[in-house]
This record gives sequence, C-alpha cells and structure tokens, in this order.
Amino acid sequence: MAGTISRGIKAPIIREGDDIVKIVADSVLAAAEQDGFQLREKDVICVTEAVVARADGNYASTEDIAADVKAKLGGGTVGVVFPILSRNRFAICLRGIAKGAKKVVLMLSYPSDEVGNHLFDMDVLDGSGVNPYTDVLTLEEYRKAFGYIKHPFTGVDLSLIHI
Repeated sequence: MAGTISRGIKAPIIREGDDIVKIVADSVLAAAEQDGFQLREKDVICVTEAVVARADGNYASTEDIAADVKAKLGGGTVGVVFPILSRNRFAICLRGIAKGAKKVVLMLSYPSDEVGNHLFDMDVLDGSGVNPYTDVLTLEEYRKAFGYIKHPFTGVDLSLIHI
C-alpha cells in the first residue's frame, strides 16, 4: 500500500576514475541489508549528476571558470545572485569567479539561502538581539554575534561567504 518511497543512500566519496556503477550497487545493497528494505523489479535508482561528473572527470577547474567569466563578462564587476551556500562547491566556484573578475558583488538571501538552509544556528540568532529582517551588520558585528562558522566537511569559513 506504500506509494513512492525515496531514500538517500550513504556512499564513499567519489573521485575521478572511480567505478561509479560498482560503488552505487554496493552502497544500495549494503543499505538494503542494513536497513531491511527490499529491491524490487521496476525500482529506480538515481545518482546525482555531480557524482557522475566527478567519477568521469567532467568538471571545471577554477581556472576554467575564471577564463569563462572573463571571456563572457569582460573581467570587470560580476554579480552573483542568491547562490545556494550550503553546497560545499560554492566556495570553489566563487574562487573561480573571483579569479576572472576585478570585483565580485554577492547578493545573498538572509537569514537563509534560497532553499531554506540557515546561514547560522537559529538558536544563536534568537539570543543575539539581531533582527535578520531589518539589521545590516558589518563583518565585526557579524563576528561578535555569530563567531566563526566552518563547514564540517570542507573547513571553509562559511561566515565569510555569508557576509
């Protein structure tokens, strides 16, 4: 009687040249065994394009991004509007954009990015006295209220991206 069921499957970090078919199959089978679900005929297994691209080596370097930005936008001032900051690759893309431009202007959603990921711990916001809908903070004021926030996987200082 169940309708569509969607599961996220944990898998190892995929690197260029990895056997994506084997990794996906092994990961799904291990999850099915551990969590007690069965695979049936007509089940669909999807893999994000980012994982496939990484395994295939089909991605742009920061130098590729910089060259593209400079060629298409002239290398002057570039605006980035409402990026999804929770993606750990945003910092890498921003680095490439910055290499291809003299100045980068970021327009950010606040207090969360456009898909609803909060830029900082909302409990800290509640106790900070900051009104995210009216207050404009300098970096110093932001640091005083929220401190330094590092992405748990990449170690990137997210508060610098969020300002």
